[in-house]
Amino acid sequence: MAMRPYLSTRFVGATRQFFLSFPPYGELPMTHEKTCERIAREDPQTGVKIIQLTSFPLMHFHLGSGQWTTPDDRTLLLSGNRYPTRDSPRDLYRVESDGSGLMLLAREPSGGVISADRSYVYAGRKGSFIRIPFEGGDEEEVARMPGYLNIMVSTGTLDGRYVFAQGQRTDRTFDVMRLDLTEGRVERICRARYLMPVQLVGRRSERLLASILPIDEAGAPRMPWGVWTFSFDGDGFALVPFTRSTNHYAPLGRTGDVVTTVNHPGRALDVATPGDAEVRVLAEGAGFWHVSCDATGEWAASDTNWPDVGLQLIHAPSGRFRTLCRTGASGGHPQWTHAHPVLAPNAGYVVYTSDRTGICQVYLAPIPEEFKAEFLT
Repeated sequence: MAMRPYLSTRFVGATRQFFLSFPPYGELPMTHEKTCERIAREDPQTGVKIIQLTSFPLMHFHLGSGQWTTPDDRTLLLSGNRYPTRDSPRDLYRVESDGSGLMLLAREPSGGVISADRSYVYAGRKGSFIRIPFEGGDEEEVARMPGYLNIMVSTGTLDGRYVFAQGQRTDRTFDVMRLDLTEGRVERICRARYLMPVQLVGRRSERLLASILPIDEAGAPRMPWGVWTFSFDGDGFALVPFTRSTNHYAPLGRTGDVVTTVNHPGRALDVATPGDAEVRVLAEGAGFWHVSCDATGEWAASDTNWPDVGLQLIHAPSGRFRTLCRTGASGGHPQWTHAHPVLAPNAGYVVYTSDRTGICQVYLAPIPEEFKAEFLT
C-alpha cells in the first residue's frame, strides 16, 4: 500500500493562506523609519570582518547593477521578499555600508538606480517609470508606458540625463528603453528576443553593454546573440569577441574593455575590447563564476565554483588574486544560492549574497588597504 504524504498539498496551501491573511509578515512598516539588522562575523581563514546587512525572516538580495551605491559608496540599494514564499513580491530598501539605516523605500519596484544628485531612486513598474525620494517619501510616476509586463531600470548616465531600462512586451520580447529625465520622454532604442540588464561601458561610460539577441520589428534577428556594446541610440553595435564566456561579464571599469568568467573547466577570466578579434586571459587558476569590477578597472572580484575556494579579489594589471573571504553560499541551482559579488566603485568593499544561514541574506566584506598592498609587493 502506498503511503500518503505526511502533509497534504491542501494542508500546505491552507497554512500559507492563513499566514498571508495577516498584515504583511516580516516586512518593515511603510513609514521610512530606519532600523538595523546587522550581524558581525569574522572570516576564519583571512580575518576579514564581514557585516551581515540583513536578517531573517525575509530573503534579501543586493541590486548590484548600475548606480547601486551613492557616489561616496556609503549607502547602497538592496531588495527583500515581502513574505517568506517563492512567489513573494519584492520591495526596495536602502542601507548604510556599516549596516545601519536600513529603510524601506518602495513596494514592488523593478530595478533601481540612484540619481546623480542622490535625490531619487529611479525604478520601473508594469507600465511606468517611477522616481522614489532617496530620503523617503511618496513615489512619483515619471513616464507611463502601457503594454509592458514589466519595466526594469538597470543603469543611468553619469551626467544624470538618461535612465535605461528593459521592458518586457506581452509577446515576451524586450525593448531597451531610454528615459530622458530632462524632457520626461521615453524612446524604445532597440528590440530583443533575449536581453540581460544593460550596463554602461567605455572610457567615458558613453556606450551600453548587454548580452543580447537584437531583432527587428518583424521578429527577425538583426545579428547573432552575443555580448555587444551599442550607442545610447541603439545602433553602432560592436561585438565583444568572447568564445568561452559563462554569460557572466562586467565592464572592466572605465578602460573600455569587458571581462568575463570562463566556462568550466576553463578556470580563468577573459578580457576583450569590443569590436576587436583578440581575447586575452586576465587571470587563471580558479573556477571564477560571477565577476564585478571597480570604477578604475584595477580591481575585480569574483566568487568561485568547481570547486568553491572563496571570494577572490583580483588585481587586474598583474592577474594576481587571493581569497578575501568564504561566502558560505551553497551554489546550487536556485539563483538565491549564488554569491553574485559586486565590487564597490571605489574598491572599498564587496557586497554578496549567501544562504549560509539557510535563507538568502546580503553581506558586506570590507577590503583592507593592507590586503590590497600585498598584491603590489
